Amino acid sequence: MCRPQGNPTSTNPIASIFAWTRGLEHRGKLDGNQDLVKFCQTLEQACIDTVDSGKMTKDLAGCVYGGMANVKPGQYLYTMDFLEAIEEELKRKMGN
Repeated sequence: MCRPQGNPTSTNPIASIFAWTRGLEHRGKLDGNQDLVKFCQTLEQACIDTVDSGKMTKDLAGCVYGGMANVKPGQYLYTMDFLEAIEEELKRKMGN
C-alpha cells in the first residue's frame, strides 16, 4: 500500500483479515467445509503468532512501545512486509 506521494505505509491489515476469516469460517460451518474452517483458523493464528514474534505494523508498535512518539524505525514493518511475514507464518503452519 502506498500513499499518494508514493511512500509505503504501515497500516495494520489484521482487522480486514479477521473480518474475512470470520465470515468464511461461518460459511464453512454452514456448508460443512472443515477445510475452509481450518484454513481460517490457521490464518488467524498466523496473524497472532506473527505479532507475538515481534513483527508488527507501526500502529501496533505504538501500543507495545508506549506510544507512537517512542516507535523507532526497525521496530515495525510496512504493510506489504507485514503481509509477507503473515504469509510466511501461514505457509509454515500449513507445511508449505
